[in-house]
Amino acid sequence: MAPSSLDNALPLEGPSTVAPLPLRARRVLASLWHIRRIFSLEKAPDPSRPKDILSAWFEDFLSLLDVEIRVSGERPATTAFLIVANHTSWLDIMVLRALFPTCFIAKEEIASWPVVGPMAREAGTIFIGRGRLSSFRDTLVAARASMDRNVPITVFPEGTTTRGDRLLPFKTGVFELCTETGRPALPVSLRYEDPAGRQLLSVSYTGNEHFFRSFGRTLREPRVVVRVHLSPPLSPEGRDRKSLSQAAQEAVSGGLALLAQSRPPTSSSGRG
Repeated sequence: MAPSSLDNALPLEGPSTVAPLPLRARRVLASLWHIRRIFSLEKAPDPSRPKDILSAWFEDFLSLLDVEIRVSGERPATTAFLIVANHTSWLDIMVLRALFPTCFIAKEEIASWPVVGPMAREAGTIFIGRGRLSSFRDTLVAARASMDRNVPITVFPEGTTTRGDRLLPFKTGVFELCTETGRPALPVSLRYEDPAGRQLLSVSYTGNEHFFRSFGRTLREPRVVVRVHLSPPLSPEGRDRKSLSQAAQEAVSGGLALLAQSRPPTSSSGRG
């Protein structure tokens, strides 16, 4: 994932209470120790299990960073759907992969990144070349094949990241995957907060910012709570990709408003 060029990495206020240096050092060391395990893991999604091997790995990794996942809304019984979510941080991918045995659609440049590229390919990531119609059609074919194996596909229809303070218009192209296959879209809203329920913009990854600056800012947070709201699936029946995209955007926006207005739930989906 690359940061957005729409936000120019504006300075973000740090947490009022900063995690002590020994805690941050412990998180880094524990994360590095945990990362070594991923090279030997089976990375392909396993839709026969609600939480496959890689989902468990990401859940543990987030726990080491003191990131807690709290989920509201009903999880669909079927797995063959298109997950569409707002996009704020590099954490988004980890959170969604911890919750679902899913494949992601990502820009093709990631495939050439050292270490990350081969691992993403192993995990079933579908790479798309921007501006090439043939690449887009190939992406739809690959995504359809994954969904036929009951593996959900995840996309971020905004096409870039934001600081989490707004939702950008959804791009419509990927919704053709739903209109052509009859598979539903599952709108997912992600909101990052401190334990008291105040929104955290500090975990965002935008602009021309270096990844490690964003990572360091996240480490400074004493604890991060990511609240995930699952809206009801949207059937493509009677909709074209434009109307389905608009309905999905409204659902994600509504989920974000619901999270902002509601009290944080006390139960966690993970080990937190």
